[in-house]
Amino acid sequence: MLLHLTNIALLALSCHPAARVPQRMALRRTPPLPLMQETDGGGALAKAGTTLEQALGALPTDEKYNAVLLSLLTKRAGSSSGEASAIELVREMSAKRLTLSSEALKALLDSAVEGGGIEGLLDALGAARDNGACRSFATPQLKLPQKSDARALEVLAPVPTDDRSTEVGVAAAFAIGLGALLLLEVADLVDWFVGATIDAPPLPLVAVLLGGAWGFDRYAQQGELAGVLARGLSRLFSRDLQRECAVESASFLLGYLLGLPCCAFTPTAYKPLEMLSVAGSKLEANVAAGTGGGPPRLVDRILVWLLAPAALETIQYGEMLQAEPALASAFLAAARRKEAALGVDVTQGGWTLEQDEARVRWAYAEARRLLQRYSGVREALQERMAAGVSAGDCVGLIEEKLKNSWAAV
Repeated sequence: MLLHLTNIALLALSCHPAARVPQRMALRRTPPLPLMQETDGGGALAKAGTTLEQALGALPTDEKYNAVLLSLLTKRAGSSSGEASAIELVREMSAKRLTLSSEALKALLDSAVEGGGIEGLLDALGAARDNGACRSFATPQLKLPQKSDARALEVLAPVPTDDRSTEVGVAAAFAIGLGALLLLEVADLVDWFVGATIDAPPLPLVAVLLGGAWGFDRYAQQGELAGVLARGLSRLFSRDLQRECAVESASFLLGYLLGLPCCAFTPTAYKPLEMLSVAGSKLEANVAAGTGGGPPRLVDRILVWLLAPAALETIQYGEMLQAEPALASAFLAAARRKEAALGVDVTQGGWTLEQDEARVRWAYAEARRLLQRYSGVREALQERMAAGVSAGDCVGLIEEKLKNSWAAV
């Protein structure tokens, strides 16, 4: 393998910054190329090859492997053959106790995410964890607690509801009505110019009606309609980058710590089903290896991941605009319908069909607990996401922040 690695590295060396410096230094001691051509003809190429081999041999072994790995991932970004070769190379590094560099880890994960395949991303994360570069993926420190007893389940806080269709509908109706009214008022002012008679409602009457509606909502409905309208307008016309990054950081962090490769994607009810169908058994083995045995409870882990955005928004903002808490119930119902096809035990953890609603509330409470426990890491991840980074960068930040806590295990 070392000879094969050397041959690949000879082609990759010029692409890797760490290898260029020794090469340039060695070439300074080499006679000019025209002189060599005059004296020994084809010996110049042999001399250059020897110099390149000497430069490669001067590098530490781990740098050789990382240089070749970067070359493989750069030239074959997104290709399945390139990812497979890279993962095999990472496993060989693990066998030789050689650690991935931060640049190689980033390239490995970004290439897997770019490929879009859940199984490929799981293989990359698993190989990196075995290497020691992704120790917090399916971390042993994060063990889901057992199902609470019936009395404790009854007192769990309800999952917040998200009535975005109503909010958007009310906001759209208000915006259209207000726009039509303004257009009518303007037309009434300039009807003399177009030679037509247009009668618009008197502005004082409009003001009285709007004021009456506001007063009724404020004192009789406790401002409920105003809240619905404000949230709907926010969904339609405003974008809060910090809020979006906060929600994304919550799902990415908890998904990564729980050992779910879908953490790199936006939470949906069907992405986890795809993950279970194509890599369910491999994911179970991967999670069990990371947590030291025991049932992996994949469905519980996915529920926590799906509810992380809702938990974050209720903790930080008190209301939801980005999160979709209904995804958790939709996923659980779909998982029960397709349990035989998925090959995953939905009842792991001791849950019954009658406890599905309580199970979702338990997952919501667990998501809140974990976000509060890892609040510092999540805030740092949010800042990094707001600056615009890749999934590999996010994993590198999580590992950097949690490396001291790993050492304490």
